[in-house]
Amino acid sequence: MSSHPLVVEALAAWRRRELESAISGALAAAAADPADDLPLRLAASMAFRAHRVDLLLPVRADVEALAPGIVRESVRAVMLLGAGDLEGAIALVRSVEPEGAGAEDPLADHGSLLPAALAHVALGAVASGAWSAARSCLRAARAALPPIPDEVGTIEHWHNTTLHFDILGMDAVVEAHTGSGGSARAALSAALAPLRARNSLTTAHALALVCLGDVEHVSGQLGEAALNLARGARLAHASRPGIRVHAEVELAFVRIRQGRWDDAVSVVRRTAPPRESMEHDWLEPQALAMHGLLLAIRGDLDSSRPVLDRAALLLRHTPSFLASMVLTHARMLVAITRGDWRDLRRALQDAAEPGYRHPYRRGEWNTLTLLAAWHLRSITEFRRGVGRWGQQADAARDPYYWAFVSILAEHDERTGDSITAVERALELLTLDEDPLGRAWVRVVAGICFGRFGSGGEPDPARALAVYEEASAELRELGATALSARCDEAVAATIAELAHSQGEHPAFRLTEQQRRVADAVGQGYTSGEIAGILHLSKRTVDYHVANIMRRLGASNRREITRILGSGR
Repeated sequence: MSSHPLVVEALAAWRRRELESAISGALAAAAADPADDLPLRLAASMAFRAHRVDLLLPVRADVEALAPGIVRESVRAVMLLGAGDLEGAIALVRSVEPEGAGAEDPLADHGSLLPAALAHVALGAVASGAWSAARSCLRAARAALPPIPDEVGTIEHWHNTTLHFDILGMDAVVEAHTGSGGSARAALSAALAPLRARNSLTTAHALALVCLGDVEHVSGQLGEAALNLARGARLAHASRPGIRVHAEVELAFVRIRQGRWDDAVSVVRRTAPPRESMEHDWLEPQALAMHGLLLAIRGDLDSSRPVLDRAALLLRHTPSFLASMVLTHARMLVAITRGDWRDLRRALQDAAEPGYRHPYRRGEWNTLTLLAAWHLRSITEFRRGVGRWGQQADAARDPYYWAFVSILAEHDERTGDSITAVERALELLTLDEDPLGRAWVRVVAGICFGRFGSGGEPDPARALAVYEEASAELRELGATALSARCDEAVAATIAELAHSQGEHPAFRLTEQQRRVADAVGQGYTSGEIAGILHLSKRTVDYHVANIMRRLGASNRREITRILGSGR
């Protein structure tokens, strides 16, 4: 190793993990003595290991002029990836022969660059959904990976530990998205469990945690996915912004699917790929797709469209499986909101293409497919879909299945079966379902009760109750466009109720609403009514809002006036 003072200082900074200072020092040494290529090789090795190849861009031509070897090819591969050339990056790294790889690396004693370079291009392949290429690179990286040193705290130990867990995590993601079993996921979970129990997870485990979160997400385990994605984002080292951005975007996606839209907004409010990062062009479509989805779910379709279009355009240059999943979700949501059932079907067909793994549970996927078939009046296809679903073991416990059974029974003029099925759907609803799905089941029930009630006769009061529940949940979510459509059903049902049950306003209220209205008339506050009726204050406020809507009142005082005038 050179005894040049700048090289000595750069190595000292590297040992202190002052990574940027170390790289800058090595570059300064290279500039001071251009005839000696060792400082530049040192800077290149440091920059690759520290995920700061962007610092080498001003001397890119000098790096490319270095002798062929793993140091040069690793850095060139990162630059090619940054430019969107995944195939070129993989070819460069795979061109390095394992035997003798790293002989020219000044930091070879800190860990081999070859498995790190293979893992890096594998990560590019995973991010873009190139599963076959990812699997091949991971296999080669695993073969080249040395054992983790026993001496804890050294750079070599941290480097190899990070690689080991990175490869475990990516193996599990490839397995999940290609339907190749569960052994890689089991190995990843087993490796992380004791560290989690000892609270010993570090930056070395950030990518592995994010990978586990992704696997849990596509498996429908949204709670577990959120925990691992959030922890992976927190642990991600500043030098690896791609891990943090991917984790935050996927966490926001999970929160949306859980109905925690405000949490999703909080997660991505600060999510922006750093401009200086070599990964910027890969990360920007993810962030844009999520911001566009958040606009769409709030009903701002006009603002969401250019954002989503921009994300889709960028994906042509730098594919991202996560951005593609988010865009597909947005496309389906927009189609449903607009009532464009042909576009919903096209989005479903695109998501069913080989090599694409959508994140929807089986019941959710069946629901979207049957929803498109029903509204396109493909009754034979709809009937077959409901029949196939009914043969699945978990169908009897799925509220979405029973909602479709009700729709089919109504179409076949089997009124009793339709009512029984929709009542079963309501019984099975839990917080585990997507809130939009819960609202849809209640709307189906409202339509059924409004037409057939409980004994074949229209029951607008019962219909109104479920419509109001759906409308309240949609408003709480912030789904303004969908809640407005639900409010139209509420208004129509209120008018029908007033016509069918006479002119007395009290007839428009449920028994519980009448009790709340009486207490309001006596001047009690919501908190006091909650204590009197053994309800939560939130439930009382919910009842008061529905009472005002049913009576056409604008405030609590008008509730008393309207009910009093009807007596």
